[in-house]
Amino acid sequence: VPERIAADFGQIIHPFLQANGLGIGDIDHLVFHPGGKKIIEVVESLFGELGKDLELTKAVLGEYGNMSSATVLYVLEKFMDRCPKAGERGLMLSFGPGFSAQRILLQW
Repeated sequence: VPERIAADFGQIIHPFLQANGLGIGDIDHLVFHPGGKKIIEVVESLFGELGKDLELTKAVLGEYGNMSSATVLYVLEKFMDRCPKAGERGLMLSFGPGFSAQRILLQW
């Protein structure tokens, strides 16, 4: 799965953001499903240089493990505890069975 994510990630993210008039640089926060250590490493390699932090994703993986795509809601809960600022944007992404991907654009 990590190899598939690395190969297809741009096709999952960029058209979605473009359809909303945005690019990855417009996203302040990544709220990602912790599908496993290797998946997190792939996402970090793609977005780490942009200053996108996956600290909460890693924390949820360590605390709960991977509970399928719904695990992203645990990441969102931890993120909301940090009280994001008005106007900030987030990209929430989870992966499910059969390599399905769900994307949600968040704005506070």
